[in-house]
Amino acid sequence: MLYLILLPVLVALCLIPLFGERRIKSHFIAIAGALGSLAFSVYFLFIYFGKSVLESYNWFLGGFSLSFIGNNLTLSFAVLVSFISLMVLIFSVFYMKKEAQERYYAEMSIFILAMLGLVLSNSLLLFYIFWELVGVSSYLLISFWYKKESASAAGKKALLLTRIGDMAFFAALIILFISLGTFSISSINAAATSVSQPLLLLSGTLILVAALSKSAQFPFYTWLPDAMEGPTPVSALLHSATMVAAGAYLVVVMSPLLTAAGLNMIIVVIGLLTAFIAAFLALNHRHIKRILAYSTIESLAFMFIAVGTLNTGGAVFYLFAHAFFKSLLFLVSGVFAVLLGVQDAYQLKMKKLAGTWITVPALIGIASLAGLPPFMSFFAHLSLSVGFNIYENFLFVILSFLTALFAFRIFFLVFNQRAEEKLERSKESYIPIYILSAISLVGGLLIFSFTNVIASFTYVLDAFTLIDVLAALLGVFVAFEFFYRSKYQNFAMNVKNLASYLSRYAYDSLLTAVGNFVIWVGSLFGLFDSKLSTFYDKLADGSLFLSSKSRKIEDGDTQTYILAIMVGIIAILAVASVYI
Repeated sequence: MLYLILLPVLVALCLIPLFGERRIKSHFIAIAGALGSLAFSVYFLFIYFGKSVLESYNWFLGGFSLSFIGNNLTLSFAVLVSFISLMVLIFSVFYMKKEAQERYYAEMSIFILAMLGLVLSNSLLLFYIFWELVGVSSYLLISFWYKKESASAAGKKALLLTRIGDMAFFAALIILFISLGTFSISSINAAATSVSQPLLLLSGTLILVAALSKSAQFPFYTWLPDAMEGPTPVSALLHSATMVAAGAYLVVVMSPLLTAAGLNMIIVVIGLLTAFIAAFLALNHRHIKRILAYSTIESLAFMFIAVGTLNTGGAVFYLFAHAFFKSLLFLVSGVFAVLLGVQDAYQLKMKKLAGTWITVPALIGIASLAGLPPFMSFFAHLSLSVGFNIYENFLFVILSFLTALFAFRIFFLVFNQRAEEKLERSKESYIPIYILSAISLVGGLLIFSFTNVIASFTYVLDAFTLIDVLAALLGVFVAFEFFYRSKYQNFAMNVKNLASYLSRYAYDSLLTAVGNFVIWVGSLFGLFDSKLSTFYDKLADGSLFLSSKSRKIEDGDTQTYILAIMVGIIAILAVASVYI
């Protein structure tokens, strides 16, 4: 399994010395590396199928043991990461023709290396190392166009906000190692209940904070829409099987510990809150990549809700489905960016794109995002809602309506008018898009064999499933009336304004309140520090004054000493005369 990790490293090492403007065919090296990783992933999944194989390596002689684990779940994730990476790199040939390709493909290879290492790690310390590498490489890719101020700021914002989670993760790592004496994820989960409840709650909370920041959940979600400043293929990779999914993957692998810590209800509440905020924000925006970014935040929230309802199998299957249709949608938006230079949905409406080769893939991606049958995401919804109670089911139905509404709002705006001429296409653009479209369309059939990937997987087809589909279809109908037929414009504007108000209030007011509280607490600490400093200054001045006076007692003069003795004797006699 180490070959899976080493191959992207070798690719990056080959490309790093080639930085500059020579523009060699560096994409061939990167694509060959991703293809090799995919081949190794499939090979190891085949030979280790149904098994659980550990590969351990000592970090220095007598040091920590760092281990990789090969089982159906981890190797399936490796296949997923490698496959999505390969599709994105092929598309990058089309998208990055005029860019600094050597640096781009080197950084993408490091990104792929980090995610492969992360999903295969059985050591929490090794997981953390690759977790950090994911963060650093994502910073490099988000700020790829670093000369552009907004891109540079977006990279720094992503780095700083995710650093909060990184510090929390590291603190949890230390607590768990001190408590259990091991970094093994399986051993930590098995022995979680033996940790004292306060430490268990603290370490579980810190791990949850790490996952929330990396997966851009409330209140850390603001960095992800800004990350759209990076190249679109980066967004496709970052939003699908890598980076933001790392947080969801962390709560999946550490779910026994989080359950033992009693954090399940908190995870559900945060997931639901995040999903609603993201849905309203998506309704309020017109920039396609930002709308897709908010849809990613919502989809990841669905995974957190599933984990919180003890349905890790549903979370994993939804993560797989999400990887395919979300990367498809970002690649479609990349076509708009390259061929039309436009990402605004209302401006794209004027380009007359209905009937072009990109229409059907876009429809498949949008319908998948809305969770409509027979697409893969519909089956993912069947598995996602297994552990829901009646209240969670009710809220999920509302979210299905909102998701279909903002998803088809994009489609009916962009593909509103019939095309008058063909849209240019190249094999580097349409091959990955068509492949991802086909998988998004028929990939739901995997549901019948997914128990081989994760034993806890199950799905349910009940009355709420029908209600959920009807709510999504209602969202499609409303979007059609509002944005294709342009009816009820005043009402549509009111809905948009409500979305804007609710989304802004939901975060900004809380953020302001938290910021004011932190400022108030900081001012108290500042006042205390000032008073304490003044006290120490006065104490030092008093000590200096006393020492300056006491020095005169020992001045080396015999007469002074005789006088001191006489004063002492008189004082003793005076005390004796009073008390004796």
